[in-house]
Amino acid sequence: MTKLNYDYEEPINNNAININHVSEDELLFLPGINRQLAKNIIEYRQSHDGFSQISELLQVNGIPSNLLRRIYADITIDSSSCSSLNNKKELINLNLASYDELCSVAGLTPNLVKRIIQRRERKGLFRSLRDLLKIKGIDYIILETIRPFVTVDDKKIRTSISYTSLNNLYSTLNRNDDNAKDTLLFISRLLQTLPNETQTLLLSSFPSHPSVIPNHTNKQNTFRFVSWNLQQLTNDKVQNPGVREVICRVILENNFSLIGIQEIGNKESLDSIVQELNNPTIPSIKNWPNRRHGKWKSITSDASIETLQTAEYLGFLYDESIGIEFKKASLLPFKTYFAQLPYITIFRIFNRLELVFVNIHLTTKKSNGDKSEEKKDEAKSLSVLAQAMKNKIEQKHVIIFGDFNSVPTASEFEALVKCNYSYVIQQNTNISLKEPQGSICIDNIWLSEEAKSLRNSGIIRDNLTNIWIPNGWALGGLVSDHCPIWMEFDLS
Repeated sequence: MTKLNYDYEEPINNNAININHVSEDELLFLPGINRQLAKNIIEYRQSHDGFSQISELLQVNGIPSNLLRRIYADITIDSSSCSSLNNKKELINLNLASYDELCSVAGLTPNLVKRIIQRRERKGLFRSLRDLLKIKGIDYIILETIRPFVTVDDKKIRTSISYTSLNNLYSTLNRNDDNAKDTLLFISRLLQTLPNETQTLLLSSFPSHPSVIPNHTNKQNTFRFVSWNLQQLTNDKVQNPGVREVICRVILENNFSLIGIQEIGNKESLDSIVQELNNPTIPSIKNWPNRRHGKWKSITSDASIETLQTAEYLGFLYDESIGIEFKKASLLPFKTYFAQLPYITIFRIFNRLELVFVNIHLTTKKSNGDKSEEKKDEAKSLSVLAQAMKNKIEQKHVIIFGDFNSVPTASEFEALVKCNYSYVIQQNTNISLKEPQGSICIDNIWLSEEAKSLRNSGIIRDNLTNIWIPNGWALGGLVSDHCPIWMEFDLS
């Protein structure tokens, strides 16, 4: 049997099925394999003359490493299949191959091929594949991507091709990133060196999902709004394709048209999300089924809070193509009451109704360690905000939303209740890999009395990770420790 290159041995299972002979229906007996994945496996097998080893399943669309782990004990490839398949796949010798032959290797761009040939001519023959790491633009990911298809020894006949699993690759990355100050930035730059076909393999951890929130309403009269604290969304963070993939995927899956965002670390951070939505480069977003071509725009406040070390902004993404028109926006000038200023924005929807959205990240002002005084200050802030909405704003449909850093039943929210506001979200809104169901409700949407009739709401807790988002010293982390919270407006 073929060994799978994980950190442990493959157990012997006499009932394992041979993936080079199994039918589509038989594949459905494997845990986690649905009809679409079974079709993908069969299509890949037919187009590649079969599988040469089990880990090649990672190249099948929709098969991530965690699913391969679940099924690997139940699948096999017999030795005769391996032998015949490998004979059909002749390795390309880096020391002898022409320019065109090297260009045929998945993972090598024309520029990298030119550098390989230039180094070969200047330095002589390659002694090992690791010599490729000395070439500008070739890193550990590219090396492991091309390893199954190349060799430096024309006399060496392989009976199997070694393909390092993604899990082992993560370990390699971590060992070679001891001096990196920012793991997120390191991974982002590393991924940017890869050709598109390699990004497709590495970023396609999630198959296309159906809409998490069923949409049975009249699209001409409804739109969906979501609030999301994206936890220090800096320029460096948003350059990670895994981060952009999660954000854009959540928007597309759930047909969101207006997104209010807290904890923006740089004023330009939302530009990358807008660019990805309008002109996708990430394969899973670019190839999204039935993707509607919107006209996405963003607006970002001035710094709502600013210190010597950092600044934080509030902002919105919105799809102008469905009839959302930005009218005006401003930070509320209440520095006496708020440590971080609320961002009030007015949108005209379907050329029919103007809605007021107040984006807020509530942080308690310090008051010499007296927690009771902090609570009073926080309550006073909300009272001032509610009165301002009542007396200064002519529009009556007001939505106050964001990260309040407190449960909605806390006493400091009595000021909003007295002004006939009510909150929408009751579930926990935080999330972690250890506690995926969360533990506290700190994000919410508060509606004025006039806006209450518009509500249909919920929380999104699934599919918020990506294999290229750091999780401490590992990968596969969450895009934020806050869940997106949403509501649907019906203006019919």
